[in-house]
Amino acid sequence: MTTIDYLTAILVFVTSIYSYLTYKMAKASEASVQAVREQSEAMLRPYVSVSPYVRPHTTVLYLRIENTGRTSAENLQLSMDKDFFQFGEAKRPDHNLRTKAAFVDTIQSLPPGGSLVFALAQGFVIFAPGADVTVVPQQFSVTATHSFAGKQVIETHRIDLRPYIGSEGERDPVVDELEKLRKVAEEWK
Repeated sequence: MTTIDYLTAILVFVTSIYSYLTYKMAKASEASVQAVREQSEAMLRPYVSVSPYVRPHTTVLYLRIENTGRTSAENLQLSMDKDFFQFGEAKRPDHNLRTKAAFVDTIQSLPPGGSLVFALAQGFVIFAPGADVTVVPQQFSVTATHSFAGKQVIETHRIDLRPYIGSEGERDPVVDELEKLRKVAEEWK
């Protein structure tokens, strides 16, 4: 073997190492670009959240459906797995949340910060001893299906109202003072 043959072999070896390292760098760069793309998508996409809450100064539990993301949730379809009759009024079919327009029809677009709020019932109706769970269930699911940037997202939210048993809403200091004034006025009578 001549010197040129040795040099050629070394050159082939160095070139193959260079090619391998370049391939690995390209793969790492591709993975990095994909991660940045996913992060960007996660920051900009719509997030439809569904949660119960109690408004201050009331005993009524509400269901809030809100787009907490940065872009509109397009073609939003909401569905419930159980009937829920607002305020326990099962004799009034128009009080069934499951049949309300928001849960039956497609919502073309729910913008960022947009929300839908539905009254459920007072705590003493939902948590009453012997309350009919087919009328006011304490647990149910809401599924939100929507699209953005050509992608479809399906999110199922499990709603559990039981943690609200025994909890209290905030008391309004003005209402407390008015109550004191009412009592004083009654004593003067």
